[in-house]
Amino acid sequence: MRSSERILEAVNRLSSRLPMDKITFADLARETGLHWTTIQRFFGSKEALKAFLARNHDEDEPLKADTRTKIMESARRVFARHGFNGASLDLVAHDAGMTKGAVYWHFASKNDLFLALCESSLNRLLSGLPKQAQEVVSSVNPIESFRRILEAEFKACEEDKGERPALFFEFVSGAREPRIRDKLADAFTTLLQGTTAMLEEMQRSRKIAVNANPQGLAIALHSLINGVVLMWLIAPNQVSFEQVSAEISRMLWQGIGADNART
Repeated sequence: MRSSERILEAVNRLSSRLPMDKITFADLARETGLHWTTIQRFFGSKEALKAFLARNHDEDEPLKADTRTKIMESARRVFARHGFNGASLDLVAHDAGMTKGAVYWHFASKNDLFLALCESSLNRLLSGLPKQAQEVVSSVNPIESFRRILEAEFKACEEDKGERPALFFEFVSGAREPRIRDKLADAFTTLLQGTTAMLEEMQRSRKIAVNANPQGLAIALHSLINGVVLMWLIAPNQVSFEQVSAEISRMLWQGIGADNART
């Protein structure tokens, strides 16, 4: 863990135990195991430390949420512009018009910030699943409804020229820290569990075949979508999202649709 990450984590721990105006460079040095001069270089001066603590202590929760959102919006632009390896929290802070310390208050590292972006994207997918599922099963033409949903998801990749999925695959393939991989696993587990629960509910209401395995189907569905996006990133001229959406929707619905349900 980098010194900056250790310092910010120590600030959070000490803030829960000590009054803000009582935290010193020496306290942070003991908490982190770093020399006090390292702490001083990070903040610049004792006055800067106290101003940093006071500013973040006085912020109310809505303001913190707005600040975090602004940082994430800037991070999306910075990661897209510079790639994962080229991006830095300094660049994010500059884009957001904030100090580096303000960014570090919310995110301990570039990895943590990118993970937050990934989790936000996965949560968006999860929150939209119930509505999309209802749209498919209530449609007079579920295959066509499913095709439109898939095509819209794929088209979103084209709108940002593949920058977000490319960064995501780059991040996953390059992540070496066990802590990062554990967080990614947790995020994807939540998405797969949510998809599985949705499919189980569709089975109970006889909207899809009762002999389908919901967990296996959830994994297959997300694997297909991610696989298509990956192939498009590699050979965009060979992948037609319109054709792929039509084939996936037809193939899946013919296999799991209500007409195939067994009692």
